[in-house]
Amino acid sequence: MISGLVQQGQFKEALHVFHDMQGIGLKPDSVTLVAVLNACSNLGKLELGKWVHAYIDKNQIKADGFIGNALVDMYAKCGSIEQAFGVFRGMECKDVFSYTAMIVGFAMNGEAERALDIFAEMPVVGIKPDEVTFVGVLSACGHAGMVEEGWRHFEDISRVYNLEPQTEHYGCMVDLLGRAGLINEAEEFIANMPIEPDAFVWGALLGACKIHGKVELGETVMKKLVAIEPERDGAYILMSNIYSSANRWKDALKLRKIMKERKMKKAPGCSLIEVNGIVHEFRKGDKSHPRNEELRKLLAEMAIHLQNHGQLPTRNFII
Repeated sequence: MISGLVQQGQFKEALHVFHDMQGIGLKPDSVTLVAVLNACSNLGKLELGKWVHAYIDKNQIKADGFIGNALVDMYAKCGSIEQAFGVFRGMECKDVFSYTAMIVGFAMNGEAERALDIFAEMPVVGIKPDEVTFVGVLSACGHAGMVEEGWRHFEDISRVYNLEPQTEHYGCMVDLLGRAGLINEAEEFIANMPIEPDAFVWGALLGACKIHGKVELGETVMKKLVAIEPERDGAYILMSNIYSSANRWKDALKLRKIMKERKMKKAPGCSLIEVNGIVHEFRKGDKSHPRNEELRKLLAEMAIHLQNHGQLPTRNFII
């Protein structure tokens, strides 16, 4: 039941079942623990993840294989990268999934150099990277602005490891070039792709247009994205933000009007934070949090404090 709920993305429900299971005295097996750790990863429930880790240690369950990989993933996604690394180093039997989880974990936590160091260990211990590994490697290069390093790893996918680059890898390269301001190179890269660029690739280029204020190119890319995914709102929202950054308010409002006419509702932004073992969820426009008034008062005080120190709020994305 717990594994099924996790596979369906119903993470909160999975944890409710787990708590019920604990309440009636049923002991979880390794499959259950992996599923619970995956739910913790997606909900940011670090304290529960730590409890599961302590349970594993207390019951002398070996943290190798699926359990070890799930622990690394959980700690990394919850921002506890050193604890993730500690679990990784303590695993006696590591596989490609272990290394990939650690590489992706370092990449998402801004530790590009450490991600590449872990990647460099793989051939030494005789483990061949897979396609997902290279997504982590290229993402690390992209966030750190390592253009030459990224090119080398991209070329090694086929040249050294005999793997076929997927759209995710091409998208990572477009993101890498775009972040570095190499917009023309990113366009040329897409034009020379041996496979049809998908929404992931075009989305990466549109993201680069937002970073560097490329309005005209953004309009062209948006049309391609809309043609591929006409029902998705992402391209409209990003292009609207590009217009706003360029002070083209009429164009931004026009896109919002189109979204309204087509009944394309923007999914409200959501953020999670865990405090003293309790996960607090915040959504845009939601006032249901029990300490909402206290939070709003604190935010207002922070805004005044920032303004008093010469920090004015940006209006680029206010519509």
